[in-house]
Amino acid sequence: MPPSQPTETEPLLARSDPIPPNESEEALQDSLKLPKLLFVVAVASICRGISMYSRYESFRYSPQFWFTAWVELPGLTINMELWSTFASLVVSFASVGWWSAFSDRRGRKPVLFFSLLGPVILDFIFLTIAKSSLHDDAISVGLIIEGLLGGFPTFAAVVHAYASDLSPSTLSRTVMFGAIQAAAFIFFIVGGYFGVLADWASDLLGLRQGKNFAYSLGIILASSNLTYVYYTLPESLVPLQLEDLPPAANSTLQYIFAPFSTLLRKEPSRRKIFFLAASTVIYSWTLALGPNLVKSTSDAGYFSFLPRWLLVIIPSVAGVLTWLCIIPALASLVKRTYGDTETSGRLLAKSLAQNSVLLAALCTLGILIFGGVRSSPLYGLFFFLYPLSVGALPALYALAASYWLALGRGAELGALFGALSIWVSWGGYMSVSSIFS
Repeated sequence: MPPSQPTETEPLLARSDPIPPNESEEALQDSLKLPKLLFVVAVASICRGISMYSRYESFRYSPQFWFTAWVELPGLTINMELWSTFASLVVSFASVGWWSAFSDRRGRKPVLFFSLLGPVILDFIFLTIAKSSLHDDAISVGLIIEGLLGGFPTFAAVVHAYASDLSPSTLSRTVMFGAIQAAAFIFFIVGGYFGVLADWASDLLGLRQGKNFAYSLGIILASSNLTYVYYTLPESLVPLQLEDLPPAANSTLQYIFAPFSTLLRKEPSRRKIFFLAASTVIYSWTLALGPNLVKSTSDAGYFSFLPRWLLVIIPSVAGVLTWLCIIPALASLVKRTYGDTETSGRLLAKSLAQNSVLLAALCTLGILIFGGVRSSPLYGLFFFLYPLSVGALPALYALAASYWLALGRGAELGALFGALSIWVSWGGYMSVSSIFS
């Protein structure tokens, strides 16, 4: 008799539809892309913190460099150099459109690589030539190179585009963007403390090249990050058919004006995109309020019932908790209530963006009104509530991406984030420079 065929109730029955090994391996690779991206963001942020700290320590007595506080923490103040930032942003504004379009057509990975290469070149110039007779010309050349390679705006744009490629919905996209903001901030601070440790070690050893050592450390870490991106980081962009690729610009001017044209293109949801971009810029104008408020409040000795170190650190901790705890908790609540759909994700992003921008506006107004009476409970309320508004940017970015995808422009996410990123950078710069003046 022929052997009986196994039935579906037999416990050792083999699966008739096993998962192909190549598909399971591909799923594993996809799950590792976000941690790998966060690693790149973390190392890049460490290098940025080292660089900003070291530039201030090297050139704070030079009349050609104008600095203002960007981050204030116990034993650490990281300062922004206004002229260099302005010069780099001008060039970045002209190049971000080209790099963003390139990332949409050729992939995120090469753009991420070159946007990280620019700061390495600039730091190498600071390390080797900045104090020579070629000082001014060398710095100018370095800033132009950094800007032409995209600078920080392009780096921020391609990181968000990469994360968007990985996220299946607006709900997860909002959480991812919050994690990116948290990683960038935390490891930027770590980089600043690395600079402090470099100075301390040089003093302990009787060396006079502490700042140069910090630059060298930053260059080594950044070069390692470039190697990691080149050899290890996978591409996030799924290859598209040639007819699905976004059209290339007809002229260089189209790329230069891309930060305008991308957000003002005539289409049914143009008004929504414009108001989202306007909200992003308006919020970014408050970015310098937090660090300068912390510094001025702690220096003046207000809230004496709190230790100074605690007063300085509370706003930073509140911001990090918002990115890493509050946003994921809200996303989990929305998911349980409404499911993980595009509608529920857009609901979360819209509500979070509206409330965060409103909170930032109210806190800014309250601080301006009660700033002369810093012992006022209302001043304290606005001071400690303002850091909770940091959910605005992740939510606005996620909401903009949601509308972009709804318009059928998913192949141009790089262009969207490039335009948003350069305007956020300009808003942050104007915020810092207005407080400085």
